[in-house]
Amino acid sequence: MDALFAGILSALSIGPVIAILIGVSIGIFMGAIPGLTAAMAIALLSPVTFGMDPLTAIAFLVGIYKGGTFGGSISAILLNIPGSPEATATAFDGYPLAQKGQVKRALQMALFASVGGAVFADFLLYVVAAPFSKVALKFGPAELTFVVLFAFTFVAGLTGRSMSRGLTACAIGVLCAMVGLDPMTASPRLNFGFIELQDGLPLLPIAIGMLGVTEVIIAVERSLERRRSNPNAAAATVGHSSGPGIGLAEFFSYWKTILRSSLIGSAVGALPGIGGSMAAFVGYGAAKRFSKKPEEFGSGSVDGVAGPEAANSAVVGGSFVPLLTLGIPGNVTTALLIGTFLVHGIEPGPHVFKTQPVLIYGIFTILFVANFFNLIVGLLGSGIYSHIVKAPEYISYSVIGLTCLTGVYAASNSIFNLYVMIIFAIIGYFMKKFDYSFVAFLIGFVLAPEFELSFRSFILVAQGDPLGLLLQRPIALLFCIMTIVAVLRISWTEYKTAQHARRSA
Repeated sequence: MDALFAGILSALSIGPVIAILIGVSIGIFMGAIPGLTAAMAIALLSPVTFGMDPLTAIAFLVGIYKGGTFGGSISAILLNIPGSPEATATAFDGYPLAQKGQVKRALQMALFASVGGAVFADFLLYVVAAPFSKVALKFGPAELTFVVLFAFTFVAGLTGRSMSRGLTACAIGVLCAMVGLDPMTASPRLNFGFIELQDGLPLLPIAIGMLGVTEVIIAVERSLERRRSNPNAAAATVGHSSGPGIGLAEFFSYWKTILRSSLIGSAVGALPGIGGSMAAFVGYGAAKRFSKKPEEFGSGSVDGVAGPEAANSAVVGGSFVPLLTLGIPGNVTTALLIGTFLVHGIEPGPHVFKTQPVLIYGIFTILFVANFFNLIVGLLGSGIYSHIVKAPEYISYSVIGLTCLTGVYAASNSIFNLYVMIIFAIIGYFMKKFDYSFVAFLIGFVLAPEFELSFRSFILVAQGDPLGLLLQRPIALLFCIMTIVAVLRISWTEYKTAQHARRSA
């Protein structure tokens, strides 16, 4: 109990509170601009936090994460262009509502549902994380090996259309993580004579290249194709202040949709590698399935805005469960957060609950407080952001490209890292073109060191009998069986879908 109160007081001190406010403002701003996401903002601004104290640094990045998750809905509603992938489902009904002159109603419902879903998920984090960490303390090399393997399976199966392509992307990520010094023998491997690769490939240039520069390349290509097909086409825009707002009574009338989507988002966030986009679509589908007026979906249903927004915001709190208890990122954004944790001497995992309980409860409090700043800044600033998203594409994407270059160079003062960023931007472009998930690649890259150490330790402990050791470790055996079942089930679903497509053709 002392740790709880100490954590709350430390999180409510002036430094973390100001950091949350600034982070939320930046997150909403960057999330509202198509092509800029919370993950990319965190990747760009992580170096800024290296001189801060740990709790202030985490508060700043959590603020960006929370704000960016909501910010993507602004351009989705105003322009029918999702500012972030998880806001795609919001555009289905948000933009039709805007076209009907109910812009304020749609924006406010997106904001209120986001905050409602996030508060629910953060409360669950308080309840679930500490007990789960006690179970995680029993995890040894065998358990960690099969937990990470299970995470790879989920990433591969649920972040793309094909499990084989997902596994390939994940395997390439693992291969890239092998560059550098062997963790057990300290002998160099796969560095091809480059001294800059002695410590391995850097995560920041890879993440910015694949998340940011790739998006710029695709946006330029999309713009050129649009001009070729219709040179006189102009994007339709709508005013941000038109129509009435949404009152508290009307908001609470959608409580069932918000609660249902919050549960979905929390569960999806706790599963490694799935992310907010999947949660948003599942939340949208559930809202339509249980709606009394499903025929309104797609033409301007408020339920169609509340469902995906509550779900994708609840993912934020849910994703901290595997991050803090197992040290496994739930999505790309939390994978980037791990880097900041490590820089500040925090190693996510079950031991952190015993060694740094004040910090853990401080992080929980920051997650809660960030929701209310998100509400305040969202209400005050949505009009300003709605003008910003109307900037011409050639301006916004030029700024994005320049920001990517500046962020990578400022983080390391290394031209070599710029080359790494450009190479992985090109790789990311072709991966996206051929439906190889770069989410699977990045999760594979981040988890590979943990997987390698656990697997090699497991083999050493097994002393030539890995199956015998596995049968003696019930938790590891459970995750092994779950991995096999998941592979079979996802493969069977893909097979049935392919068969149905052939029959339809």
